[in-house]
Amino acid sequence: MIRFGILGAGNIAHRFAASLAHENGAKLTAISCRSAEKAAAWVRNFDIPADQAYAGEHAHEALLSDPEVDAIYLALPHQLHHKWALAALRAGKAVLCEKPAMLTAQEMGEVADVAREQKILFMEAMKPRFVPLYQQVVAAAHEIGEIVRIDATLCNDMLGYAQGKDSYHLHGGPGAGVLLDCGTYCASWLEDFCPGIPQLTSICGAFSEDVDIYVDATLAYGGVEARLECAFDRGKPRTATIVGTKGSILVEELHRPQRAVVTLADGSERVLEAPYEYDDFYSEIHHFCELLRAGETESPIMPLKDSLHCALILDTIRAGFQITPDALDILAEQERVLRYPERFGAAEALALGNRVATLFHEYDRGVTCKITRESDGMQLFGWSNDDKAPRNYDFVEGKRTAALASGHASIWKQLELAVAGRSEELFSAPGQMPVAGAFPIRVQGSDELVATVVVSGLHEGLDHELVVRALEAELGVSAPALKSIIR
Repeated sequence: MIRFGILGAGNIAHRFAASLAHENGAKLTAISCRSAEKAAAWVRNFDIPADQAYAGEHAHEALLSDPEVDAIYLALPHQLHHKWALAALRAGKAVLCEKPAMLTAQEMGEVADVAREQKILFMEAMKPRFVPLYQQVVAAAHEIGEIVRIDATLCNDMLGYAQGKDSYHLHGGPGAGVLLDCGTYCASWLEDFCPGIPQLTSICGAFSEDVDIYVDATLAYGGVEARLECAFDRGKPRTATIVGTKGSILVEELHRPQRAVVTLADGSERVLEAPYEYDDFYSEIHHFCELLRAGETESPIMPLKDSLHCALILDTIRAGFQITPDALDILAEQERVLRYPERFGAAEALALGNRVATLFHEYDRGVTCKITRESDGMQLFGWSNDDKAPRNYDFVEGKRTAALASGHASIWKQLELAVAGRSEELFSAPGQMPVAGAFPIRVQGSDELVATVVVSGLHEGLDHELVVRALEAELGVSAPALKSIIR
């Protein structure tokens, strides 16, 4: 009989305990939590012996000292995984650790070293890898040829809910943010299908009080391009798309998949379907128990090196949140390249505005676009998508004012302050919004600011990207990309 103890008594611990009841030869024998009231509820609801329902300041230590506990399900908040995984391994307990296993690759490396030294099983509870459908997807990947691109998107419109629950996911400091929550699942798909070491090529993000609530990152793995997108502030289809030279695989609900569609180059499709064994937790629990019964110290499905690689992916993306000094040089080069050859008037403004109105369809939100002739303040183009409100024009004017004040794109001041370590001054000038979205229009051979084009509505720095793409398309040129645009 494998006797489990759970460190942490939150919602996910309850789901684990309910699923564990389906595993023959395993049982829940202990719980550790902060309050005696919670401990008593676990005694009632899960038939745990009262003397093994540990509560209070030293509850976790007491559980790890319990000789009647063989294995730990580590369900504490993310920032506590490192400390308590090491403590559990050194106490001789096997560890099934909720994702993300650790906050950084360095932490994961330390835990992997101790697990190997102690010859004790440690496994990250990366649920998608263990459900029945996953191996069907792995097998089908051989049918689509050489993999060239992977997109993993896990976006949930849950910001209000999380704020209402006072979730640690939204508190500043280690462990908070969407990247370490939803993004972890995306990273696991990238890790399993992309070879080599990730290189960040672009990133956009949205923040709420210094906590990331939206991340859209593109990475390169040699010949494979990968995109990781995750959100707390918007809902989208939660999918993993694996694109090969001979077809593609679309995995639905990538964090708990039961259905995927394989599409080959000839247009033929087939559906892969595989229901859970009981629920989305059970397969990983059963695999972990089978490893323990066999005396194994590492999982072939989620080995330590894979957890280390997942952490490295997230480290690489998180490093992109830091704006580097070369960002100003890149922005200056964009402004140099994206100039009209001879003139910019009403006809050019109409074409540019229409280009923005066409390209916005590639994004997940609508926009407001305004083009102003700056010699007299005349509006040459104005358009808003149906989902915009009058306040979007306030944002537009704030960005335009910032562009006029600096003589550069509105994001210039943000980058300048970030490089100087003075981001707290960002909104010190009344009426200005020195964030992405406004771009100066100039003509080659002159420094006169002829017009401004402003886009607002995408909320994560993609406003600037959309303007640049529209100008590139209209001018038939390419400009260097800002690697990191953060709002």
